[in-house]
Amino acid sequence: MEISDWTLIALAVVVLINTLFIGALAGLLFMINKKVDEALARATPLIERATVTLAHVEETTAHLQGRVEHVLDKTTELVDHISERVDTTTAIAEEAVTEPLIGAASLMAGINRGLRVYSQRSGEKGEDNGKQS
Repeated sequence: MEISDWTLIALAVVVLINTLFIGALAGLLFMINKKVDEALARATPLIERATVTLAHVEETTAHLQGRVEHVLDKTTELVDHISERVDTTTAIAEEAVTEPLIGAASLMAGINRGLRVYSQRSGEKGEDNGKQS
């Protein structure tokens, strides 16, 4: 079997087209690679600054957390101390007010009872005086 000239020409055209296509793809990939390298070159300093900033934020956050915990501990101690003082003051106030009130109530009850007894006896004497007249 012999290959005709036209077949060889067609085969050469197909190989040429494939070669041009592969060359175009290689050129396109080279340009894409160049653009990616440029983008990485621009992004690298930004990423490094972001990393440094993030490390600083983490350090500041840890420091702030320690201070907040210290403030919360002191606040808890203060609230406990104030609660204790309020309880003590309330107990003292109750004792200071309750005892005199009980004493005053007892005195008033005694005076009231005495007045009732006096009124009853006075009324009895008035009846006795009325019977004697």
